[in-house]
Amino acid sequence: MRIQTNIQSMAAQRRMSKLTKDQDRENIRLSSGDRIHQASYDPSGLAISNKMESRIRSQQQAQRNINDGVSMIQVAEGTLSSMHEMGSRLLELSLASANDTLGDSERAMIAREFDSTKMEYHRLRESAMFNGKSLMKGAEVHELQVGIDNDPNADRISYDLSKLLSKDFGIDKMGITTKYDAQNTIDYTRKMIGEVSRSRALLGSVSNSMGAALENLKISNENLQNSNSKIRDTDIAKSVAKRAIANINKSATTATLAQANSNPNRVMKLLS
Repeated sequence: MRIQTNIQSMAAQRRMSKLTKDQDRENIRLSSGDRIHQASYDPSGLAISNKMESRIRSQQQAQRNINDGVSMIQVAEGTLSSMHEMGSRLLELSLASANDTLGDSERAMIAREFDSTKMEYHRLRESAMFNGKSLMKGAEVHELQVGIDNDPNADRISYDLSKLLSKDFGIDKMGITTKYDAQNTIDYTRKMIGEVSRSRALLGSVSNSMGAALENLKISNENLQNSNSKIRDTDIAKSVAKRAIANINKSATTATLAQANSNPNRVMKLLS
C-alpha cells in the first residue's frame, strides 16, 4: 500500500477525463446537428464534406444563373412575339393596299398605319433590354454559365444575337403608298415574318436546353446533398446511445475514483 503515488486514482482520473470529452462531443453533436462540429472529430470526413458543400453551393448558383437566363430569353421571346404580330399586320395592310378596289385616299390612310407600325417595330428592336443589356441590337453573343466548372462545352450555353433578326430584310424600303409598292412589300413582309419565326424557334431551342440543364443540376444537387448528409449530419439515435454509455461509465468511474481516493486513509489507520 502506497501514499505518495495513488496509481488507481490517476487511472480513474484519466478515464474520467476521456468520458467527459465523450459526453461533451455527443452533446455538441446533438445540439448542433453537426457530426463534425470540430475538425478533430473527423479530419478526413471534414475535408470531403467541405469539398462537397462547395460544389453544392456552386450548383445552387448555377441554378440561379439558369433561371436568370430563362428570364432573359423570355423577355427576348416576348419582344419577338410582338414583332411577329406587327409583321402579320404589315402583311395584312400590304395585301389591302395592293387591291385595286381602293382609291388613293383610302390607300394613304392605310399607309399611315403601315408607317406607324414600322416605326414601332424599329423601336421594339432597339429597346429590347434585360438588366441593361441590349437583346437584339448589334451582334452580341450571350454566354450563360449553367455548370460549376470551366468547360466551355459542358458548362456554358450560348446564343448568338446576330442570328436574331440578323437582317432588316428591307423594312425601310417597304411602302404601300401605291399598288406596285404594296405588291413588292408583300414579299418583304413574308420574309420578315419568316425571320422572326426562325428567331423565336432559336430562342425556344435555347430555352429547352437550359431547362434540361436545370433539371440535371437539381438531380445532381439532390444526390450530392444526400451524400454530404451521410458524412456531416448527426445520427441522433447513435449519438444518444453513445452519450448514455458515457453517462453510465462516468458514474461507475466516479465511484471507482472515490474508492481510490480513500485508500490513503486505510494506510493511516494501519499506521495508527
